[in-house]
Amino acid sequence: APADRERAIARALEAGVNYFDTAAQYGDGQSEKNLGLALKKLKPANAVVATKVRLKPAEFARIADAVTRSLDASLARLQMERVDIFHLHNEITDAGGGETLSARQVLQEVAPAFERLRQAGKIGHLGLTAIGDTVALKEAVDAGAFASAQVVCNMLNPSAAQPLPANYPA
Repeated sequence: APADRERAIARALEAGVNYFDTAAQYGDGQSEKNLGLALKKLKPANAVVATKVRLKPAEFARIADAVTRSLDASLARLQMERVDIFHLHNEITDAGGGETLSARQVLQEVAPAFERLRQAGKIGHLGLTAIGDTVALKEAVDAGAFASAQVVCNMLNPSAAQPLPANYPA
């Protein structure tokens, strides 16, 4: 219920939480709508909002257009003119293929599209969700185009923080 969402977000803000991460894929856009409505009502001064784009293979031929369309739709759902961080949510691999993007595509097509949106004032920082092949991710990160990388590290997959046993199930 809307009141429950607002109460949860208000409580998070009171507790010092100010980073809110969402994506168009979360609930088919409903997460962005819910967050946008709550933040619009609460009007927190220090909220940092991030959302993501996951490109489909059919969009790979026109990456800049697809990125722009996705961000504009996210901003409309969030009822915001800008997000603080916009993350690429595709896996990054050396060669690309399937639903993955190659490091070359990320650096030559995605990063410039994101940068144009940053210059237009629609995003504050460029980001990526650090999923994919380690070498390709390192190439994308080392290029310096992205200010944020969401690294998978949790109880089920602590591989970013410590070596895992050979037969680890995650």
